[in-house]
Order: sequence, then structure tokens, then C-alpha cells
Amino acid sequence: MNKSRSKIVSYKDYVAGWLDGSIHDFLEAFPLGGKSTQYALITCLDSNLEPSSLLRKSPELKPLVTEAQSLDGGLIVPTRRLMEIDSRSQIFFGFDEIWFFADRITEPKPDSVWLVGPARVDQEKMTRLGIWMSANKCSMALGDGEGLNVIVKAKGLVKYLLGHSISQPRPTLGNGLEIEEETEERASVQIA
Repeated sequence: MNKSRSKIVSYKDYVAGWLDGSIHDFLEAFPLGGKSTQYALITCLDSNLEPSSLLRKSPELKPLVTEAQSLDGGLIVPTRRLMEIDSRSQIFFGFDEIWFFADRITEPKPDSVWLVGPARVDQEKMTRLGIWMSANKCSMALGDGEGLNVIVKAKGLVKYLLGHSISQPRPTLGNGLEIEEETEERASVQIA
């Protein structure tokens, strides 16, 4: 195994991981409602980097019109309300990004970095996001596309397990083919 890929990607108490799933799957399995996840900031919805532009257009988002606030193109909404609406009419279909906070925030996420796949979080991205996450007391971040990038505030065993999840192999296509990560030179497919 490549040692550089097995290194834990972290910033202070934040650790990045990767799961074979999506935001919708995650929210169904782990309903949020604790103090550290009272508010959600949606910064990408189905590859749209300005989800606030969809608030009045999307039938799934219309129930949030009175409670959502725009923040630099993103949407801040109470998490409990977002969970109610997503359980009735699915909002997250892939290529989405969402951040969770104890309180409403006023500082937008840095434009230059995001969690939407297929790329997994590397240390440079983690450091740039970690500074903003720490300053705004972000408790968790999720970004999907090809799998689910996750950043959480964690210690001990949870930090270790999640930290090593980022080096999991990519899922196979079911026929023995495995898609490798795209490099700057080329993208390749190998027979496993």
C-alpha cells in the first residue's frame, strides 16, 4: 500500500474520511438533531454551486423558503427542517455538499475548495477547509459524487478509523474492473 495514501488527513481535531455512500444515504441512516448540528449550510446541490438560486424554483426546496437564508450563494437552514423535507421529498441526489453548525454562521465557505467527488480530500484541501471550519465551529461536512467525503471533529478511535477510511480502494464496477483515481497525466482502468 502506498504509505502517503494511508496517512490520516486532519487539521486540529478535524479528520477527513471517505465512505461508499451519499449524503441522502447518510442522512437516512444517521438522523441529525444534536446541538452541534442545529444548522446546515448547503453549498452545492446537484453540482449547482449556488443552491440559493434554486430556492424558489425547485419544488423540493420551496418548503424552506421562509426558513432558509442565503449566504454567498449557499443556503443556511435549520437541520431539523431540512431532515423533515428530505424524508418526504428527496433533496440530495449526488454531487452535493453540506456543512453542519451549532449556530447560524455569517462567514461563507472558501470558494476555492469543495468536497464534491470524485476526488477525495487531501491534506492541502483539509488545511484550507479546516481553518474555516474551526473558525466557524463546524461539526461535520459531507460532500458526495463518487462516494461520500466526510470531515468531522473527532478524537481517539473514531479519528483513527475515519482517518484511515480515506485510503479505501474504490469500489469495483462488478465485473472485475476497478477505476483508479484520475491523475494529471491520464485516467486509467485496470483489470483487478
